Amino acid sequence: MKNNKNLDVPKIVIVGHVDHGKSSFIGRLLYDIGEIQEEKYSGVKKSKSKEGG
Repeated sequence: MKNNKNLDVPKIVIVGHVDHGKSSFIGRLLYDIGEIQEEKYSGVKKSKSKEGG
């Protein structure tokens, strides 16, 4: 994360069944708050479409 050493950052747990979008949710959340660059996100989307995901 971007130099948030002085902030109290809450810890969050994501639970769910297999293939219910936990990783997709976290990835999208990180992208939306600016922690993942567009180039990286586009590469992941391309690789997932090749896998059929």
